[in-house]
Amino acid sequence: MAEANPIQEGFLCPICHKDLRSPKKLINHFQDLHSEEQDILKSIKDFYGKAKKKILKLDDQDLETFKNEITLENLYLECSEPQPPGCSTSHTDFFKSIRRERLEHQTAETNKLVIRLDKLLRLDNTDRKQQEQILVAWLDGTTVNRCPSCAATFNIARRQHHCRLCGSIMCNDCSVFLSFERAQSIVVPVQNLGITNKEGTRGRENDNFRICSHCSDMLEQRRIVQAEQMMQPIITQLYAHLQKLKSQVDSLVELYQKMYASLTSGESTFQLQDAQSLKASIGTKAETIDTISKKICSLPILEPNPKVEMLQNSIRRATSNYIKDYLLTLPPLPSIKELAAIKENRLLRVSKEDNEQNVNTVKIKRVTVTTGWSPSSLENSVQSDTESDPLMEQINIVRNYITQARSAQRFEEVVALEENLRMLKKAYRQNQLAKTEETKENNYQLQ
Repeated sequence: MAEANPIQEGFLCPICHKDLRSPKKLINHFQDLHSEEQDILKSIKDFYGKAKKKILKLDDQDLETFKNEITLENLYLECSEPQPPGCSTSHTDFFKSIRRERLEHQTAETNKLVIRLDKLLRLDNTDRKQQEQILVAWLDGTTVNRCPSCAATFNIARRQHHCRLCGSIMCNDCSVFLSFERAQSIVVPVQNLGITNKEGTRGRENDNFRICSHCSDMLEQRRIVQAEQMMQPIITQLYAHLQKLKSQVDSLVELYQKMYASLTSGESTFQLQDAQSLKASIGTKAETIDTISKKICSLPILEPNPKVEMLQNSIRRATSNYIKDYLLTLPPLPSIKELAAIKENRLLRVSKEDNEQNVNTVKIKRVTVTTGWSPSSLENSVQSDTESDPLMEQINIVRNYITQARSAQRFEEVVALEENLRMLKKAYRQNQLAKTEETKENNYQLQ
């Protein structure tokens, strides 16, 4: 029976049981061939419509309900108030106190080890073991049967060894050998290693100190901290040099503006050659600053980090703006003809004023140097023909000081020295006039 009536599946016609493969073909087939059974057709359409709604699982009423729920939810989220924070307790002070205690304890223990290591470095090779036992008290080996680090039993094959820094006992596998050079680098700062006495360390490069792993870890931490403090990244070194040059250029620019104002006003305090030399020096330093900023911008980045790249570009941009807005905008110096015309106009203006002054005593201003520069001493620089006149001797000395200050580009000192030179020359002329008048009076009396 089962073989005579096989089970069929698909879009079957309820009348002829033909498989139409799709719902549309089934409806068309039923309308064309079985149109007399309208009730059956209606039932099929109703069944198909319910199946379609069940598959979609969403009708128009459900869509409206869903839209209303979404709108209400949005309104609820917008109108919700922030939730007040709960109770909180700050443990920062407690954490800092514990950290401070541990750091102080670790620092004190490390300093003890460094002091003992410094004393070990000073020991002679003669009777060294006895000196090490005097420096650090060794533990009694009879009371220790096992290695404290690995818990291995001491026997003939596994001997006891003592740490030269703390005196504790350990086996050979748990001990660490500290080389003489590494010990010296820990005790002495890195920059002073080349200044140490090489004769005292000659022949001891192969010496080693047996220490425990605990002391080795503490000394290694100290060495790492020392290296981090003394070794700076290349970008830090370049930036420090850049800032140093900027500070020097700022002082030079300030002096240049002072010299420019003095020259353009017709004063004879500064000379045009000195101002030109100063401007050339500013240009040279500006080129150096620009080169360093380019070098910082082109430094390779070991790990991809956008902040490092942004920092390098910012340094380059700031340096370019500094040169463009501060150094390239310096006013140009007047030419020799323009300077002569300015001085002539000043003389004409001053001649109209009454500036006659009678100076009986000449006070020579003392040159005080506050920038770390002083002229070299003049020994045997004054010729013997001027020793008879102290003022002439002093004039020659000041002239030599002016030459030294100008070669060192200390133009502020040049101004003070030239003022002293003018006062000395004025005093010398007054003395010469007095001597001439005295000679005339003596000759008149003799006649």
